[in-house]
Amino acid sequence: MIDFSHYLIVTDLDGTFFGKGARLVEHNLAAMETFKAGGGHITAGTGRIPTNIRKGIPTCGELFNAPAITANGAFIYDLTHDVCLQATPMDPTATLAAARLVESLNPKVGMRVSTGKSFLVNRDRLNPAILRDIGGDPDTYAGDVLPLAQWETVDAQWYKMVFRGEFEDLLSVRPAVEAAFGDTFEYSVSSPHFFELQRKGCTKATGLRFVADFLEETLGHPVVTVAVGDQENDLPMLLAADMAACPDNAVEAVKAVCDLRLCHHDEGCIADLIGRLETKGL
Repeated sequence: MIDFSHYLIVTDLDGTFFGKGARLVEHNLAAMETFKAGGGHITAGTGRIPTNIRKGIPTCGELFNAPAITANGAFIYDLTHDVCLQATPMDPTATLAAARLVESLNPKVGMRVSTGKSFLVNRDRLNPAILRDIGGDPDTYAGDVLPLAQWETVDAQWYKMVFRGEFEDLLSVRPAVEAAFGDTFEYSVSSPHFFELQRKGCTKATGLRFVADFLEETLGHPVVTVAVGDQENDLPMLLAADMAACPDNAVEAVKAVCDLRLCHHDEGCIADLIGRLETKGL
């Protein structure tokens, strides 16, 4: 059996680990079991929060054997033991101001905030994208669906702001948000329909370093970090990793910084990566 004990793989989920329609790819699952049997560690580095990871992967606590990087690095979570290991909340005053600015600029843009367990949603901007995110019915959604004027009443820390809508609408508000708030936030997209903000200095790269340090202390030896992603919000993690890989469907900016280009995400790019580590000793 190949010894993978010195590897830590951190994979993005949507457009990378998941196949089309957020399906689980059997090739990936089988390869991961081989990888873990050889001592390797693998986890998710995603914009999703733990609740939404579980919706897509009910067995994620068994599948991933290292702490997960969630909310683009703002919420590091042990899915196996259901415990948060590190949380980096946003400034609520600045976050609310950004939401108000976007609300004033474009009425088509929906918005929500990740609280670690659920979403806080702007009830006045329930566009189709937001409705999909909350299951279609704001009155039965488990999180808070409130007008912006009532967001301050929610007793929860905020980890990631997401603006949702059509690409053209998000493109119309991003320059104004970045100009108004500058170094207050990190700015990125995870698809053409997501514009995301976290606290400045908080990215998937900081999450990668936390998880690597955590493992190295636990294992007693260094690990080689291998990051896999497809979108702009993955770039910090890819640049910080010892080895960067992407599926064939990745955006060009991601392909430009990666050491390895893997197969299309729908074909099982994590299995492709593990196969290359096994056969070529990368």
